[in-house]
Amino acid sequence: MKFGFVRTASRRGFTLIELLVVIAIIAVLISLLLPAVQSAREAARRAQCVNNLKQLALAAHNYLDSNNTLPQGIQYQYASGHPGDPNWLYTSGSCLVPLLQFAEQTAVFNAVNFNINMYNVENTTISGVAVRTLWCPSDALIETQQLIAQATLDGTDLPMRYSSYAGNAGTWLQAYPEDVRVNNMNGVIFLLSRVSLASITDGTSNTMAFSERAHSKLNQSDQVSWHWWTSGNNGDTMFTTIWPMNPFTRAQNFQASDNPPNYFRSTGGCDAYVASASSFHPGGANFAFMDGSVKFLKDTIDSWPLDQSTGVPTSVTRLQAPPRLWSVIPGSKVGVYQALSTRNGGEVISADTY
Repeated sequence: MKFGFVRTASRRGFTLIELLVVIAIIAVLISLLLPAVQSAREAARRAQCVNNLKQLALAAHNYLDSNNTLPQGIQYQYASGHPGDPNWLYTSGSCLVPLLQFAEQTAVFNAVNFNINMYNVENTTISGVAVRTLWCPSDALIETQQLIAQATLDGTDLPMRYSSYAGNAGTWLQAYPEDVRVNNMNGVIFLLSRVSLASITDGTSNTMAFSERAHSKLNQSDQVSWHWWTSGNNGDTMFTTIWPMNPFTRAQNFQASDNPPNYFRSTGGCDAYVASASSFHPGGANFAFMDGSVKFLKDTIDSWPLDQSTGVPTSVTRLQAPPRLWSVIPGSKVGVYQALSTRNGGEVISADTY
């Protein structure tokens, strides 16, 4: 009797070349998918940013309904208990602080003592409160809290959070409460502002209310010193359109100066990077408008051209003697970007220009 033997096929593993080919294919697929994933994540972050700005715009309208004006950009208050000068006037809260009551932050709003300056020690903890509505998700470092040594009016340390958003001061800022430039201000939120809805004669759909700022693009020192969410100082919670949007790649970082050639003290002592609208979203930035809408304006929007040697737009001039008012040179074109920041400039703006 014969016995048959069944042969089994010998098992064979992958060769090194085959393994490398498979790895290469997987790497190619990942490289193809990664941009799509990143794009989807950025789209989600941008949508959240839009939602934040919409909440601020709606809060501003609720504030309008209750007070008949928009909140002031800067409030000045006496620095109670300040050593040496109890009657010293000092910048206080920002436009964002009174909006808290209409932005689902009632507990924080109720914790503010509005009878004293925002930077007296009794209000210290408010500045350190994290308000996520004020953070653009694409602004990577905006959530970082800083402890600023001896920064309160009482000489104690100040915990500080920051804001990705700012109110529209118009084409320029001004420096002091007694500054006559207040009569030259053309935005909706600025120092000593009392802007009513009826005074926005350019139309609510053509007038900016808030913008975003790329806080994380500032250098490390400026990240600590600027964009304080509770501060009404120019550049902290207000923006200006004298410089183009996203100036980091378009304009030199001109510093504040009261001497030739820059004359930027009259813009509130802020440089281009701090006080301009900017964004991490590719191609432009989000803006809330006074009709409650949020629009993405492109970097390519028509804007005043800059003289790179001075940082001053070629379309504007300023009186050399006090009060050194800024004005548009007669006959010069007003950029669409600047026109959208004025409340009563009388410009006719078509939606297809932005």
